[in-house]
Amino acid sequence: MSEAASRPPLIDCARAQLRVIGALVIREMHSRFGRRRFGYLALFAEPLLLAGTIALIHQTRSGGEGIRGNFEFFAIGYLLFFNFRGIVTRSSGTIPSSLQLLYHRQVTLPDVFYARHLIESVACTGVMAIFVFAAIAFGGDAPDSPMKMLAAMGLMFLLAQGFALMIGAATSEWHGIERGIHVLTYLSMPFSGLFFMVDWLPTWMQEIVIWVPMVHIFELLRDGQFGDRFRPVYDLSYVAAWILATHLIGLAGLRVARRRIGLE
Repeated sequence: MSEAASRPPLIDCARAQLRVIGALVIREMHSRFGRRRFGYLALFAEPLLLAGTIALIHQTRSGGEGIRGNFEFFAIGYLLFFNFRGIVTRSSGTIPSSLQLLYHRQVTLPDVFYARHLIESVACTGVMAIFVFAAIAFGGDAPDSPMKMLAAMGLMFLLAQGFALMIGAATSEWHGIERGIHVLTYLSMPFSGLFFMVDWLPTWMQEIVIWVPMVHIFELLRDGQFGDRFRPVYDLSYVAAWILATHLIGLAGLRVARRRIGLE
């Protein structure tokens, strides 16, 4: 029998890895929130309270008029950034906290990262749905394109995951890096597109901010929220290039990291 014939079909390998990721998700949930079901509410409570508070503050300051004072503008926008920040900031401790799991041949380093990232993204997507339905219930406008909003959430998930893979691999080699990750994520907030739309800025500033990949994702989100009420500026091919590049670098780094910690 040839070596190729002895290998399991690709679909079986994919199903096995999905089962592994599902098991890792359950383990991560138990580790972070305990085995009681009420503990899982904390997963949704943090983004719900933070996004709601920030939206109320900005709505009060702007007077609640137009898109700039729209509660959903800041609430859902902050959820998108919260998803990015949560994935990136937790990446530095992923490898040290999962060393025992890696002795199982079916568990790979990317699987551990994927499980953590799915938890963060599901929570933020769920809270986003709560805000949308609540806004409609209180007399607000329905989103122009919910699919674009979900696409923006998915792209932010992939972009954050790419950076998280790179940071996870780097911090396994250089332990001092993780100290600056939290600071850098907060410093990136004013430039991410959370508080502005590109069309509001002067031309010279627009030419600068469009180099930031998160800005394009926020523009896609607002396009899904408000439709033709403003002029969106985004290039999804540019975002896709960032996602591909960060994933390739991150996965290559994790391969090197696994060898360095003596598991291969």
